Amino acid sequence: MPADPAMTLPEAAPMAAAVSDSGRRNLLTIGLYRVACGVILFGVALLLDLKRMSVAAPYSFVTAAGLYFVYGLMALAWIRRDPFPLPLSALLTTLLGGDVFFLALMTLASGATGGPLPILLFPQLAASGWLLHTRAAFFHAALATLVLLALDAWELLEGHASAAQPFQTGLVGFGYFATIGVSAALGTYAKASEALAAQRGIDVANLEQVNRRIIQDMHDGVLVVDQSGTVRSHNTQVTRLLGGYGQTRIGIGLAEFSPVLDAYWRRWRDDQQDPTVPFKVEATQRLLRVRLVQIGSGLGGGAMIYLEDLGRAQNEAQQMKLAAMGRLTASIAHEVRNPLSAITHAAQLLEEDPTVAPEGQRLLVMIRNNAKRIDRIVGEVLQLTRRDRQDPEAIALADAVRSLIDEISHAERIPPGTIAIEIPADLSILFDRGQLNQIVWNLVRNAWQHCTKVEHSITITARAGYMGDAVIVELGDDGPGIPGDLHGQVFEPFFTTRPGGTGLGLYVARELADANGAALDLLPRSPGAHFRITLRRAAVRTAQVTDLAAGA
Repeated sequence: MPADPAMTLPEAAPMAAAVSDSGRRNLLTIGLYRVACGVILFGVALLLDLKRMSVAAPYSFVTAAGLYFVYGLMALAWIRRDPFPLPLSALLTTLLGGDVFFLALMTLASGATGGPLPILLFPQLAASGWLLHTRAAFFHAALATLVLLALDAWELLEGHASAAQPFQTGLVGFGYFATIGVSAALGTYAKASEALAAQRGIDVANLEQVNRRIIQDMHDGVLVVDQSGTVRSHNTQVTRLLGGYGQTRIGIGLAEFSPVLDAYWRRWRDDQQDPTVPFKVEATQRLLRVRLVQIGSGLGGGAMIYLEDLGRAQNEAQQMKLAAMGRLTASIAHEVRNPLSAITHAAQLLEEDPTVAPEGQRLLVMIRNNAKRIDRIVGEVLQLTRRDRQDPEAIALADAVRSLIDEISHAERIPPGTIAIEIPADLSILFDRGQLNQIVWNLVRNAWQHCTKVEHSITITARAGYMGDAVIVELGDDGPGIPGDLHGQVFEPFFTTRPGGTGLGLYVARELADANGAALDLLPRSPGAHFRITLRRAAVRTAQVTDLAAGA
C-alpha cells in the first residue's frame, strides 16, 4: 500500500534546504573557531618545550595537533560548499566525531596535562543544540562524554590518572548536556522568531505592493515629502495633473518640482491648516485643490500631499450628458443614416446627369459635402458609446504605430517622409488596439491639417516613463500651434477652430485614453501643437501582477 504523501517526513533533506542563513553563519563561525583552535594547539606544540610542560608524548601531540589543524581547514572548506551533500544531523555528527577523535588523540598524548582540552568542545556542542533542536543533539553530548570516560578508564588501567579524574570528566559531561539543552531551547526560540519575522516581512512586502497599486490607481495625485521638503514618492496622477513629466524623479526638492506646492506645504507646516484656495496649473489648465496630512511624528515626520482635480466632477457630468447623447444617437443612427445614404446616392446620380446645369452641379457638391459631414458627426458621436468597451492587450508600440501611420498616410494622402517616428523597439503598452488606432488617427489628421506639409512636419516619439510603469508618447507638428487662451478648450466637445470641423476629434481621443487608464494632454510648447499620451507599460504591469500573486 503506498504511503500517504501528507504523512511522509522529509528525512535526509539536504542541508542547503534545512539550514537558514543564520544557521549557515553559525556553522561558518564554528568552522573558523575549529581552525583557530588548530592553529593555537599546533603553534603551542611547535614553539614551546612540551617536555618541560610534562606532555607524556610530545611528538605524538605535535602530530595530532597538526592533523587537527589540517582537519579544521578541510572542514571549513566543506562547510562553505553549496549545496552540502549530507543532511544537517549527519553533517554535525561527522564534524563532531572528527573533533572528538583528534582531541582524544591529543589528550592521550599529553597525559595528565591534557585535562583542559575537553573544554574546547563546548562551542561545537552549542552549535549542535542550536541547529538541531532534537534528541540527536543530546546524542552528541553523550558521544563526547562516553569518549572522555573511556579515556579516563584507559588512564586508570595504565595507572596514569587518579580516581578523581572520572568525577571531573562527569562534571564536564554534565556541562555538555546542559549546553545542549540551553542552546536547543534558544535555537527553537530563535527559529520561531525568524519564521515570524520572515512572515511579517512577506506581509509587509505584500501590503506595500497593494498600497502602491491602490495609490497608482487613485484619481487624485499623491506626493510624499519628508521634513526637509524632498519628494520621496508620488503616483503617476501627479505628473498628469501638474504636467511635470520632465522633472519627475524621486529625491527632487518640492520647490523645484512645484513652487506653488512648496509654498502651500511651508504655510501648512507653520500653522497645520489645509490651504482653502485651489490653484490652476498653467501647463495642464487643471484646477487643483490641495490637502496635506501629517505622517510620522515629531520633527522627523513628513507629509502626504493630495491633489484633487476639481474639473473631474464637471467632466464626469459632461461625460454622463454625452453618454446619454451617444445612446440616443446610437438608437437613431439607423434612421438617420438610411435617408442620408439615399440623399448621397441621389446627389451622385444627379452629378452624372449631363442635363444638370453648372449651377446645379455646385449645389450637388454642397449636398454631398454636408451629407458627409453629418455622417462623420454621427460616427464620432457613436464613438462615445464605445468608451466602456475595451479589450486591452499587450501591444508592441513601435510596430503598431508604424503600421498605423502607413495606413493613415495612404488614406489621408500624406507624402512619405512627412511623419518622423522615433520609438524604441522594446516598448510595449496595455491598450485596446482599435481605440489606440482611433486616438492616433485623430491626432495625426489634426496635425496634417495644420502643419507646413514638408519633410518631418509631424514627429512621433516615445520613451519609458520615469517611474518605469508608463510609456510616454509625444506627437507634434510645425504648424502655427494653438493660442494659449484656447488651451483649456481644445478638449471640450464641439469646440473647433477649423471651418467644417466637428469639434469631437480631440474630445473623443481624450475620452478613449481615459477609458484605457491613459492620459492625453496638450503641452505648452511652440511652435506647433504638441500632444502627450501617457500609457500603461505592459511588461511592468505584468511583473507587478506576478509579484502580487507570488506574495499571496
